[in-house]
Amino acid sequence: MIKVVNKRIRIEVSKLFHYAHFIADCLFPEIIHDIYNYNNVCRPKTLNQTIGNFSKIYEDVMKNKNNEIIGSEFNNLNGDIMLLGRKEKYIKNINNINKFRNFIFARYIINPLTYYESYPEIILIKRGRVDLVDDAEIKMKMPNRLKRNGLERREITEINQIEAHLLNKYQGRFKSFYLENMPFQQQVKIFNNAKMIVLAHGAALINMFFCKEGTTIIEVTCNKNWPFFDRISNKLNLNHIKVKNELQKIMDIIHAQ
Repeated sequence: MIKVVNKRIRIEVSKLFHYAHFIADCLFPEIIHDIYNYNNVCRPKTLNQTIGNFSKIYEDVMKNKNNEIIGSEFNNLNGDIMLLGRKEKYIKNINNINKFRNFIFARYIINPLTYYESYPEIILIKRGRVDLVDDAEIKMKMPNRLKRNGLERREITEINQIEAHLLNKYQGRFKSFYLENMPFQQQVKIFNNAKMIVLAHGAALINMFFCKEGTTIIEVTCNKNWPFFDRISNKLNLNHIKVKNELQKIMDIIHAQ
């Protein structure tokens, strides 16, 4: 058994139960530190430390048990404690990135160098909505701004026109996806296989961790920026293009590819 506490910058907004932060601030550093070698992982059951409904993904990947324990019980629990550093520290080392990627690929028996005909080359990510936390005790502590996710936060303007254009241009090589209820393994495969990805700034961008070198990612910024995405794309040599949320500008970028 190991007691784990995850550190983040701007902890007031970087909640672990949001998908991008779950991957970047929890799964990424815990794989780097070999937490999968423990049968039981205990973390504080707090708004800042819960991984919410992503505990299902966590346990599937790590093959151990995620236990969330209220503060006093966690503090009194016997066992070693590991305070994990910030993702911004770990991302500087390409060996950390490769260890994380290779672990995920091995877990799901994915050859990251192969393109599979059963998966599309060009993808558009659309946004839906999903409940991030079911635990009633935690939900009571969540301000409304943390309950919002997906479509109600950011989406590509006139996305249906973008979708129609991509379908017309690429036909059978193209497909659009909603990721909110898609198994994590499937998300890894889709992003690893894609040669071009169009999506709004948001949680799905963290899946660029699994892209092949040279993959084109067209990020519609929606007036948002998270430098960690840029650090991933730079380390993995991705063709990461940012464009404003304006139909013609998005079309122009797609035409240029």
